[in-house]
Amino acid sequence: MTHSDTAGRPVAQLLVVTRSLVELTDRAVSDSELSHAAADVLVFAARQAARLVEDVVSLRSRDPDGASAFVQCSSSTDLDRAYSDLECLAEAAGMIRAHGIGTQYRAHLAYLMRYAAESACSALERAEQSMNLADITSLTNSWAMDAHN
Repeated sequence: MTHSDTAGRPVAQLLVVTRSLVELTDRAVSDSELSHAAADVLVFAARQAARLVEDVVSLRSRDPDGASAFVQCSSSTDLDRAYSDLECLAEAAGMIRAHGIGTQYRAHLAYLMRYAAESACSALERAEQSMNLADITSLTNSWAMDAHN
């Protein structure tokens, strides 16, 4: 998937970032610790991704006709899950930065962060599928109504 493929699809953009977070946390688990530099990157990227999730929810909620349906569909729940996981990831990485967590605990935090990144990625994948299906259904219904008129 190229940048132009994801430009109009914010959840696809989020998936690219979140998959990178999974890769970074996986590397930290393999190394049995998380460096301060990696923690800095994780804090920044996870917080930015969480803000992007908020933006997606805000954009979807602005449409008066679709807002009610969006809140009730599974993609809304999945986006909430992704937001929570990304915030958890950022907080855990922030602990390393702010409190100088010892090496023995960094490995445990690396596992926690990998779990949070994988969970966010799974939630975003489900949200994207649900949103794409909802968009296709909406288009199909629109075409059917146009054909009927």
